[in-house]
Amino acid sequence: MVTRQVLEITALVGLAAAIHFGLRRLGHRLPIVIARRRGIRRAPTWVRSLPLVLQIAKAALWIAAAWGVTQQLAGIRAVRDDAVATASSFLAEPLLLLADHCYSSLELLELPAYLLGAWLGVRVGTALFKRHVLAAAGVERGIQEAVTMLLRYTLIAASTFIILRSFGVDVSSLAVAAGVLGVGIGFGLQNIANNFVSGLLVNLERPVQIGDFIRVGEWTGTVERIGPRCIEIRTLDRVSILVPNAKFLETEVVNWSHGDPTTRVHVPVGVAYGSDVRLVRRALLEAAKGHPDVLSEPRPEVDLNAFGPSSLDFELQVWIRTPRKQDNVRSDLFFRVEASLRRHGIEIPFPQRELHLRSPKLERIVDALASRWAPEALGNGESADAPAASTSFAAEDEDDVPGETWSDVRLEALAERIRSDDGVEICDRRHLLTVYRDCFVGREAVDWLATNLRLSRDEAVELGQRLVDKGFVHHVLGEHGFEDGRLFYQFTGGAPPLSSTRQSRTEPPHPARSRSAARFARGGL
Repeated sequence: MVTRQVLEITALVGLAAAIHFGLRRLGHRLPIVIARRRGIRRAPTWVRSLPLVLQIAKAALWIAAAWGVTQQLAGIRAVRDDAVATASSFLAEPLLLLADHCYSSLELLELPAYLLGAWLGVRVGTALFKRHVLAAAGVERGIQEAVTMLLRYTLIAASTFIILRSFGVDVSSLAVAAGVLGVGIGFGLQNIANNFVSGLLVNLERPVQIGDFIRVGEWTGTVERIGPRCIEIRTLDRVSILVPNAKFLETEVVNWSHGDPTTRVHVPVGVAYGSDVRLVRRALLEAAKGHPDVLSEPRPEVDLNAFGPSSLDFELQVWIRTPRKQDNVRSDLFFRVEASLRRHGIEIPFPQRELHLRSPKLERIVDALASRWAPEALGNGESADAPAASTSFAAEDEDDVPGETWSDVRLEALAERIRSDDGVEICDRRHLLTVYRDCFVGREAVDWLATNLRLSRDEAVELGQRLVDKGFVHHVLGEHGFEDGRLFYQFTGGAPPLSSTRQSRTEPPHPARSRSAARFARGGL
């Protein structure tokens, strides 16, 4: 006997688990199957409410399974019956007195359940009416939505009144309370009421219908659904935007699909001044002629809109029948226009601007430089302190980079500054058996130029090379230009080298030794 009860309980629980698994799979697969069969992206509205129905079914399933399990066990069955009897007597007791009628707890629980059932039944019934009656009759999609929504609200209101009357509620006695409550709702929920009324007007006037391509505010897309509170718009990026219904009555709405869907696309084009305008017009019309979405009637047009700052501004105007493709068509036409203009040799100009700088300080600096370096100030009649003036000018223009602005006079002043006490170190330097008199190292000169004139090392080398080219500085053997290395350089008019400290000053250098010195004296130490 016990074994039989265990088997029955196990079979009952297993059956409940199998049904639960089946309901779960049904909730996952049914919306997908329905969407595929209808060829749509999403399942209908009534299918999207399926998860709630399945949850209720699962709860009822396990309640029934628990009831069946307790039915097999005598001790637990007695406790269950006592609990049910106690709960029933508690729920049957009068709880609320309203209009000479006592309502129990059970009736107060049954009322919202009946209202919920009526609401679900009305939604399913109107959905079936829309699908099997209105759609089968060939009614337009916008009219289907309007009729369905009005019928749904009417049936919900009628079923609510019927359920309340069946529970003994005098609906006429609630008129005053409903009026007071309506005033409070009007102030507290005025936005919701505004959107609801706006939705009714939109459905009655039908300025916007499902499937229309519209722009409202900053959003552009296709109308997917017109609800009681908002309208769903799917943009070109496939993003769903919920726009309140009141916005469609308070702001401007562009509806390209309303009436005639034919739309004109504008393509602005700028060409260089001096281009043949007739050739430009022909090139633009050729670009629009072969596009598959461009209509031949009305015919494409080309307008010369303006003489722009740097271009002749044309506009290509074409007509298409699919408004939602206007961005793609405009992009394709830009590609075609660019290729057509290039094929005809027509230039697309760059923007050009003329910049005039007005600065009193800058003008004073330019005047001072012009007066200082005027030709009469640089003649042979200059005073003995002219090099000092040149040196001071070089110090004032330390920010100058090497280039054509360094005249011979300025280069001479720079050479004098380099060999001054504040310049580079000039002394006798030895390499192998030869001593070079009054010379400096190229790397040290580059360091001095970079530090005092705030130049880069490449700019300093370039400036030193200009000194070599002009004859102010030379390599000790004349074999190298100015380099950033350990090479010896002398100023023009420097002392000749000594071949050796042990050799007499009057004795001529040995030829072989001179060649050795010339071969190894590359300036390295």
